[in-house]
Amino acid sequence: MIKKLIVCLITLPLFYTLNGQIIDRLQAEFIVEGVTLKNPLAGGLNSPQLSEVDLNNDGKQDLFIFDRVGNKVLTFLNEGNAGESDYVFAPEYISQFPPMEEWVLLRDYNGDGIVDIFAYSDQQVDGVMVYTGYYDGDKIAFNRFNFNAPLNIIFIPINNGGTTQLYVSTIDYPAVDDMDCDGDLDILTFGLGGGYVDLFCNQSVEMGYGTDSLIFKLCESCWGGFYESGISTVVDLAAGPGECFNGLQQDEDLEFRHAGSTLLTYDGDNDGDKELILGDLSFTNLNYLINGGTCGEAWINNQDETFPSYDVVFDVPIYPASFYLDVNNDGKKDLIGAVNARRNAEDNELWFYENVTSTEYPVFAFQDKEFLISDMIDIGSGARPQFIDYNADGLQDLILSNYSFYEPFGMFNARVFLFENIGTAAVPAFELVNDDFLGLNAFTQTTRYFAPAFGDMDNDGDLDVIIGEQNGMLFYGENIAGPNQPLQYNNLTYNYMNINVGQASTPQIVDLNRDGLLDLLIGSQVGRISYYQNMGTAEVAEFNADPELAPNQKKIGNVDARIPGYSTGFSTPLFVDIDGQFKLFMGTETGRIEVYSNIDGNLDGEFDLDTESFGDLKEGFQTHLAMADLDQNGLMELIVGNYRGGISGYHTNIPSGVNTNTQSPLRNLGLKLYPNPAAERVTLALPTELVGEKILELYNATGQQLLRRSWSGQRTELALDAFPAGIYWIRVLAGNGMQTKRLVVQ
Repeated sequence: MIKKLIVCLITLPLFYTLNGQIIDRLQAEFIVEGVTLKNPLAGGLNSPQLSEVDLNNDGKQDLFIFDRVGNKVLTFLNEGNAGESDYVFAPEYISQFPPMEEWVLLRDYNGDGIVDIFAYSDQQVDGVMVYTGYYDGDKIAFNRFNFNAPLNIIFIPINNGGTTQLYVSTIDYPAVDDMDCDGDLDILTFGLGGGYVDLFCNQSVEMGYGTDSLIFKLCESCWGGFYESGISTVVDLAAGPGECFNGLQQDEDLEFRHAGSTLLTYDGDNDGDKELILGDLSFTNLNYLINGGTCGEAWINNQDETFPSYDVVFDVPIYPASFYLDVNNDGKKDLIGAVNARRNAEDNELWFYENVTSTEYPVFAFQDKEFLISDMIDIGSGARPQFIDYNADGLQDLILSNYSFYEPFGMFNARVFLFENIGTAAVPAFELVNDDFLGLNAFTQTTRYFAPAFGDMDNDGDLDVIIGEQNGMLFYGENIAGPNQPLQYNNLTYNYMNINVGQASTPQIVDLNRDGLLDLLIGSQVGRISYYQNMGTAEVAEFNADPELAPNQKKIGNVDARIPGYSTGFSTPLFVDIDGQFKLFMGTETGRIEVYSNIDGNLDGEFDLDTESFGDLKEGFQTHLAMADLDQNGLMELIVGNYRGGISGYHTNIPSGVNTNTQSPLRNLGLKLYPNPAAERVTLALPTELVGEKILELYNATGQQLLRRSWSGQRTELALDAFPAGIYWIRVLAGNGMQTKRLVVQ
């Protein structure tokens, strides 16, 4: 939800240490039209699956969300009073959960009051794995349940005396509930052939083990007697208990299509047996199936195919799912509706229906279509952050671009959002001032997934823009405002320099070879990074797009964002100058953040992989990175965008700008800057014994090079009237030495 935002960064006590870089998660306070958002940096939601869990062992049910877009776990503490829904993002509990994919339910199978995990198999087979919950101090924790079976998943006996895995596909969402009323948890799911629902009964109680064991067999292959044809939301009903509707006889010429279904069971009429809410990948509504049978013999004899037809009907574009839990602390379980699709989902909706009667006889009243999402930054699908001082006030502003908001009929709604930093140098605060920055929404039916990058491409003292997009080409816009003025671009031109990297171009503008000219580094869907060396001048950049004619264009460093089995990688490069040496931080399709070194002087060679998982961050698919020193303490903040449409924030100990090389001889000899802070000009002074040409470089807080020139004397002056107030870094190179100092411009 993005309307108007105010941000203040606060550190949470959550730390990771990797390769000398310490990261702690940021919490941000956002105000949207006068309302403070509770969970703005939770990272967005696209296809959430909700379960109750007591995360901190305080006796209160908190909230667990698994989003299958990115296989992302999100945890929220329940801080609401009776009758009040109030969840606060609590990322410190995420690491308590094991890696999981596709679908997850939290249920208490052994009756100890602690939820356990039923989830899709981690063995690349369609099956079910289980984790048993316990408390490690005041935090929930889990141990893998040992089935003493191949792949350590649930197996069931079959007629020939062998066994096979209990089948649940990647697409389906099963129900785990006591369906036969014997006190242990059974599993309800669509069979391998589709159309009919299988009931797998847990035999733990019958075999005398109480509820401690998980021993399943197939009890019914036509539970409830109904048949889902896949061509209508209405299911076909059996004539009476014990019968099974013959779908093949009814539709002899029908080729059955079971694309995927979601199941939710609960006792909706307090008669002991369970009703079923059915969602299907092919349709937009939920179907409430009423059980007129018994625990021993289910019979679906009535249905509400536009549930709840007595109130606002739940309706999403594709693949509805439902969840039954108390989200407002009134002791009655409510209904939550969501989308369960990986792609083309309604990416800004989570429907909340309050139970206004009782858990025994629930009646659901519609309350909200953006439950939890309205308290997050969520710009649809895809989020690409970028920092830039757009109004030349010395503070870093935030730009976010999306793949698109959902639009029906194959349409798109891609945008670039501009957030002005209206805070101070020490305490940033961001306000949304433009929800179509650069006017790119006009191009959204032909391209999308815009990725702006900024740099002074014509050496006139202001920042021009180069924009990546879905088709792999580039837009270009010249800044006509002039130095120290808010960004203003003339008409954008498409197909800049005829560059095309395939699909999903994500550029960065940086002088990678340190020749004083800004180069282009472009990530792409294929997962490599293309290096376009600037062969022109500071005033007129030139990039040759033909690899046959331009040996300067290449896939640099032999970096590759793809993992085995993937044909795409969605590389998003961020080269950062740290202590006078470049490091590459790269976002990827799978979400991991890779870091490479050995870049300077090795542009024709292979970069060194420092880590495949920087900070062990797991923020979801298609990560995109931005760094800036937001509080101007000399260290970078990191913002990570993901395909769910949200962002996450971290403090790091990565030095901002260009930082002192402690081995440089210039450091000991003493570069001096005065005055510092400075307003109109600053003087640089070196010892008299340092003779010959010196190079002066000026960088802003994000590491963008703003100026490079030479001088030959002991001292030189730098005029500051073109540079707004803020933190800068001055680097001096002389001979084989180098030193960097921080400059404060007032």
